[in-house]
Amino acid sequence: MLHPTGASLAIILALRAVLVMGIVSSCATLPTVNLARQLPLSKSTQSITFEGPQGPIAPANAEVASDRMAADDALLDSYLGMSSQLIGEPLIIGNQVDLLVDGPETYTAMFAALDGAQHTIDIQSYIFDEVEFNGTTLSAVLAAKVASGVTVRLLVDGVGSSASGPMLDAVRAAGILTCVFNPVDSSWFRPTRLNHRDHRKIVVVDGEDAFAGGINFSRVYRNGSSVFSRTSKRTVDNGWRDTHIRIRGPGARRLAELFADTWAKQDCSPPAQEVTTGGAVDPVAKAGETLIQVIPSSPDSESNLTYISVLGAVAFARKSIEVTMAYFVPDDQLEEELIAAVARGVSVRMILPGFSDFTGVFYAGRAHYARLLDGGVRIFEEQNAFLHAKTVVVDDIWSTVGSTNWDWRSFVLNDEVSVVVIDQAFATRMQKMFEDDLETSKEITPEQWQKRPWNERFLERFWSGFGRLL
Repeated sequence: MLHPTGASLAIILALRAVLVMGIVSSCATLPTVNLARQLPLSKSTQSITFEGPQGPIAPANAEVASDRMAADDALLDSYLGMSSQLIGEPLIIGNQVDLLVDGPETYTAMFAALDGAQHTIDIQSYIFDEVEFNGTTLSAVLAAKVASGVTVRLLVDGVGSSASGPMLDAVRAAGILTCVFNPVDSSWFRPTRLNHRDHRKIVVVDGEDAFAGGINFSRVYRNGSSVFSRTSKRTVDNGWRDTHIRIRGPGARRLAELFADTWAKQDCSPPAQEVTTGGAVDPVAKAGETLIQVIPSSPDSESNLTYISVLGAVAFARKSIEVTMAYFVPDDQLEEELIAAVARGVSVRMILPGFSDFTGVFYAGRAHYARLLDGGVRIFEEQNAFLHAKTVVVDDIWSTVGSTNWDWRSFVLNDEVSVVVIDQAFATRMQKMFEDDLETSKEITPEQWQKRPWNERFLERFWSGFGRLL
């Protein structure tokens, strides 16, 4: 979503684009997926593709691993069967995965990784502001790495980083290679391009240490969300509640490929370093035992992989679905699958924002509460800080952390990336984080919701009509 410092630009964009955005958005569609027709992996003739430190794994070994996973878990059997047919992204083994909560923890890990870079640093961020850690600024760290011979590439979004001109000038002067995704000044009369934003947050160091998730480079993360008490004044100016992920191992290679692909599509110069040599994938050292799947999406593709991945996990859930989501305006199919999950005995709990930086999305999302509550979905609203995280954990085994919101813009109009982690230990950490967030959230009951004031109902009805434009 738009950063507060870009508010003036947002008004200009809205006024100029509102007449064409409706046409553009109405032409875009979500894929129609009949999940009932997808065979579980155990019954499918198509096995999952696996990648490891040396690249793709031999089909025979991949088939053995696929059979073992299908036999171990009912959710995975169905999800992986669907994934093999509709998603096609490989499962990547040999990773160490760390869950990072809020800005300070993420920047601690990220600054350490940047400081240790030997060859390359690739940064892709929707918002790019100066941030500081332990008295050292990001621009100073990057400038020092360039001076030591490290190649640093920076790719930012033209709208999200519209207020970052001085910062970009400074890093360019230090020798950092920069590129702007769909610059606003060259997109005024190209509404499709203006509406196509790069919402990914990716950092890759030396092709083997990567970060992804919901956290931008922004001053709003200078404090953790825990600095607020229940009685503190709520604000969107700092202490955002957000979640990120760190991947060391071959999974980082896939994020490096996504960065290189976007850099090339934007004709950024000079071209990003190739991630393959002579047709063979460069080896990346094994860092752990965690299995991941990197799920990218873009309006350039007819298939929205992040949407299909989420829809499949919800549709095949057997026990529990726990969602923490910053911007929530679901389409009919996703909403129906959440309600259907409750009907078959699945516990569905959602933590959503108690206040937002975007009034339209906030009330358009609340317009869905009545139906979800009537369907047995439990909804909680975060009271402690502005919620910007986008995470899901299903059946104690399947988790995702990424940049993808559950709204039309993320599913259809933006470049996004989510990381699926298939690991019980990681899911346990995700569940602990969810329970911690419940401590600062307030449950919305059906009875309470029926008593909400008329002005709230009016705003919900008004903004729900703009769901595809927000």
